[in-house]
Amino acid sequence: MTDIEVQTVKSKGDVIKFIKFPWQIYKNNSLWVPPLISDRKKIMDRQRNPFYKHAEVEYFLARKNGQVIGRIAAILNHAHNTVHHENIGFFGFFECVDNQSVANALFEKVKEWLKIRSVSAIRGPASPSVNDEYGLLVDGFD
Repeated sequence: MTDIEVQTVKSKGDVIKFIKFPWQIYKNNSLWVPPLISDRKKIMDRQRNPFYKHAEVEYFLARKNGQVIGRIAAILNHAHNTVHHENIGFFGFFECVDNQSVANALFEKVKEWLKIRSVSAIRGPASPSVNDEYGLLVDGFD
């Protein structure tokens, strides 16, 4: 898949696209329980969510021909690094169409963003931290 563009979420419209993208991925999965949109808005609200007082987060959307085909967040949780004496960044909110090139483009963007901030490793998924969603289901999903 060529012509993949990974761009920073900037507008309110992009925030909604970021939040609602999983509905596109899981629309035919009868076992998927969608999150509350209002909850997602609260998590992403940089003014009201106290997480942003000690963390930096950048949200990204992957697009091809204007269509959203993936999403991810790059997260630098300064409080985590201070408490655990680490120098790591996190990724979270990862979803994409079933295409390795899209996944690679998204993770490359996270890597670039965190490299500028001089982290020594990347861990995840944390969406955005251990106090919210942490990890993923790899067995028992059916």
